[in-house]
Amino acid sequence: MLIRRNIPKLLICLSVLLSAICAHGDEEIEDLIDIFESNDKIVGIIDGKKTESIDLRGYEEVLWHGSDGHLGAFLTNKRFFVLSSTSNAWHVMDLRSDESEQATAYISPYLALLVTGDRAIGFDAASGRFVQVNLPIHDTLIDAGAGKNVAVVITSGRAFGLATGRSAFSETDIRIRETVKGMKITSNKAIVRTSDRLLIFSAKGAGWREENYH
Repeated sequence: MLIRRNIPKLLICLSVLLSAICAHGDEEIEDLIDIFESNDKIVGIIDGKKTESIDLRGYEEVLWHGSDGHLGAFLTNKRFFVLSSTSNAWHVMDLRSDESEQATAYISPYLALLVTGDRAIGFDAASGRFVQVNLPIHDTLIDAGAGKNVAVVITSGRAFGLATGRSAFSETDIRIRETVKGMKITSNKAIVRTSDRLLIFSAKGAGWREENYH
């Protein structure tokens, strides 16, 4: 837990980070997080200066790890860990039993995304917190990915988008008998091509819009 006197400093750091995201969306982002596993711990080094570590539990196994820009992340068979450049500690999301077996993780300079069979979990470097949404029951996962400022999950029945600085995923329906043909993610936008139209998710508006073919 953060000490009260450090809260104003943290808020200033988050404000500066979010301003940098908006002002320099197309610039290359320096990698500020280094992560590694050592002696049953996961370790993160922030900007080559500050070290944060956390113990792994018994029978906890690292399945994936990655870092990019302001974020570093680990996926184990029990938990999802994210460290950001403004963190004083690892942020941790517990996984349900066997949830990691169907999990796939993605990372970009400002967003981390974990997609399981039941839900999508995002972490935003600007807000410093997890955001999650349940995926529709009986839907099939079609595609997912993360760009610099947007992360997207597509199922057979819905499209979900998360943008930096937002507190929830934005959703839109995939119509009955509409099929997804492909998806392209850039730094600030995701374009989903279906049999009927284009679905476009933008970091600027943080919502979905559509462009019909006819």
